[in-house]
Amino acid sequence: MSTIASAQENEETTETGIEDETPQKVQYYGLRIGVDLSKPIRSFLDDNYNGLEVMGDFRVSNKYYIAAELGNETRTVDDFTNIDVTSKGSYIKAGFNYNAYNNWLGMNNLIYAGVRAGFSTFTQELNTYTISTSNTFFEQDVRTDSREFDGLNAVWLEFQLGIQAELFNNLYLGLNLQIKNRVTETGPDGFENVYIPGFGKTTDASKFGVGYGYTLSYLIPLFKK
Repeated sequence: MSTIASAQENEETTETGIEDETPQKVQYYGLRIGVDLSKPIRSFLDDNYNGLEVMGDFRVSNKYYIAAELGNETRTVDDFTNIDVTSKGSYIKAGFNYNAYNNWLGMNNLIYAGVRAGFSTFTQELNTYTISTSNTFFEQDVRTDSREFDGLNAVWLEFQLGIQAELFNNLYLGLNLQIKNRVTETGPDGFENVYIPGFGKTTDASKFGVGYGYTLSYLIPLFKK
């Protein structure tokens, strides 16, 4: 029987003259690195903000990517009633993305959901503060005794939804939305953290925060499957 089957295969190949050359779907694996464009744009437009973030991801399987962001922020918050505070520090976020998009042949776009663990080290500088009083006869007592509190840190979990679309060969434009939940934090003596680099503005009413990013990145192909 094996001799007959082999003869049939040879006969089919002889009749067509060529073997099956159906195109195979090639998947590229590599390192994608870039920057969050929203932070330098905000730094240019907002005198109270300065920040920069670099990002990267590495494909480890058909659908999963290891991903991380590293950044630095300085933010002055003066829209509270009683205090004016400058927060500055660095942060790192690390986790993974799951790509839910089925690419066509030769494409490497992403529509993804991701999870990050974030860690930030920072200082809070108290610029001015107002002594609270219920007596409206006297003017408000505004103190300008600047004090800096260093060695502060915070940890949070972050959920991301985003897209990465190829503009040109290996050059990608992305957009992501972030939902964050503070896990732990150390605050200055006498008042709460008002802004945590990497996390954003905080409130006493909730441990949740939100954010967004616009990324421009370049894929360095390392190998393909």
